[in-house]
Amino acid sequence: MKRKWLLCVLAAAVFLLAAACGEESTADLSFTNSIDTSVHNLYISDSTADDWGDPVTFARVDSGHTIRINFDRIGEDAGPGNYDIGAINEDRWNFDVYDVPLAVGDQIELSGGVDGATYTVTHADGTADTYEAEVYEDTEEE
Repeated sequence: MKRKWLLCVLAAAVFLLAAACGEESTADLSFTNSIDTSVHNLYISDSTADDWGDPVTFARVDSGHTIRINFDRIGEDAGPGNYDIGAINEDRWNFDVYDVPLAVGDQIELSGGVDGATYTVTHADGTADTYEAEVYEDTEEE
């Protein structure tokens, strides 16, 4: 009896792990920081939202590094659509772009610096679109 119970538990665990792995691998984006400073907060929010919401990552993304982001980090019902992207660097400069189409497999790259920055989105089909970022310094006190 114990052996059957253990086999059922193991089978359920394998099934859940396989389902979770499959979902994670098909529902993500990547973000590469190619500016010369670290990004401390990265926001991706639905273009129809009234505010940025929570950052998709609180982890620092150093220059030259890439992170992966699942759509579920953006929002419960997030999926392919138009999004606003905002990054804040270590010196509290903001790099924002609006109404960017994103889909599964897209690669987002932030490049340039405080004198001018762009986001390049390379889509899964190999095409790429470049968007000029609005760059401004956050002068609000914490």
